[in-house]
Amino acid sequence: MPDVFVPVQLVAYPQPRSQGVGDGTKIEGGVRRKRSQAQVAGAVDNYGFAINHGGIDRQVIRGVLCQERLAAVGVLVSGVAHELNNPLSVVIGYGQLMRDKPLPAELKGPIEMIVSQGERMAKIVQSLLLFSRQRKPERAPVLVAAVIEQTVALRATRLRLSGIKVDFDQEPDVPPAEGDIHQIQQVFLNLLLNAEHAILGSGIGDTIRVRASSRVSDGKRWVVVEFADNGPGISREVLPRIFEPFFTTKKVGEGTGLGLSVSYGIVQQHGGRLTVESEPGHTVFLVELPATAGAEPSPPAGPARQPGVYGFGRRALVVDDEPGMVDVVTTLLKEAGWQVEVAATGRSALERVRATRFDVIVSDIRMPDGSGESFYRAAVLEQPTLAKRFVFITGDTANPSAWQFLEEVQAPALEKPFAADDLFRAIERLAILTSRAAFE
Repeated sequence: MPDVFVPVQLVAYPQPRSQGVGDGTKIEGGVRRKRSQAQVAGAVDNYGFAINHGGIDRQVIRGVLCQERLAAVGVLVSGVAHELNNPLSVVIGYGQLMRDKPLPAELKGPIEMIVSQGERMAKIVQSLLLFSRQRKPERAPVLVAAVIEQTVALRATRLRLSGIKVDFDQEPDVPPAEGDIHQIQQVFLNLLLNAEHAILGSGIGDTIRVRASSRVSDGKRWVVVEFADNGPGISREVLPRIFEPFFTTKKVGEGTGLGLSVSYGIVQQHGGRLTVESEPGHTVFLVELPATAGAEPSPPAGPARQPGVYGFGRRALVVDDEPGMVDVVTTLLKEAGWQVEVAATGRSALERVRATRFDVIVSDIRMPDGSGESFYRAAVLEQPTLAKRFVFITGDTANPSAWQFLEEVQAPALEKPFAADDLFRAIERLAILTSRAAFE
């Protein structure tokens, strides 16, 4: 269910620095304090907007309605994604199984196409879910180049059809940024869309340039990402308000006025800066994020089937109410030497673990007649050693309660759709598989 929103008055926060406005002016924050009663300070929310429960005007009502629409869209996207993720997992999983087998040459190309297009659809679904996620922001090393490439790929078809070229380059040895990869991608997507819409709306310009670099300032290293376009530029009247929430120059129904303000808030939450410089024919948005101190991002995964994932006759239980998902996961595990049993509900799965000892349990979270969470809690209560034998799979990626549960139990989790390699890496992570002596 979407959140219930109480009508409030939004006041931009923090205030912009005192700078003149004109062609080439640099704006940081770019948000002016509203007049009269809006100057009353209130609470500050996660995006840096002060909240004042005072008088309500039309703009405030429009803002609240916009938030409600966004919440409703998030719920809709979550439901649609859940329904798409199951068949996508089956298509990708079986496609990869067929691709890895000896096949006639005339079949290899079509199967490769099936897998690549399935993975492309999966990326689109995951990108849509960026706007409905309610997970707690994570902090981890983020390779911005990979995030940029994924973001550009999402818009590649639309940009190509619109005659807009995207150039990307980066300096050597750009360090990882510290942040939440999903929120950082949301910022990059908002900035890319902003440049795309500026060019299409004006008919001026044809190129967006994205560049990743790093710099050291005041003893601290920063990751810097520039989004530049040769569109019409931002007028001197609009520039000071560019980061103001609900401010937009688009026609009614074409924009919410939240993209840049939300991006500004996300970057601030990361301890970074989002600034803009503009003049006729040239606009640059600059994202500066703290570089990771110490830890490096995980290296690319090695071969999918490490020794720990082979079954050697051990038992696995697959729990899912989708027959296609059960079939593909069962096939993958059997090919790796596992003895596999299946259950369609949490209740029937609990009966099976009471009757049989399982070395690995691969369970969906959202199921009828007993969810994955209730199954896990009941099973672990009766057999505590099972806590380290669960791998969860879920297509309900925008459900906050699901992610709260996964964070609590610290079990490996896969978001549908997933590849065969992802399943085996998740099994490899299970502590119970680090030593075969645990099963003897």
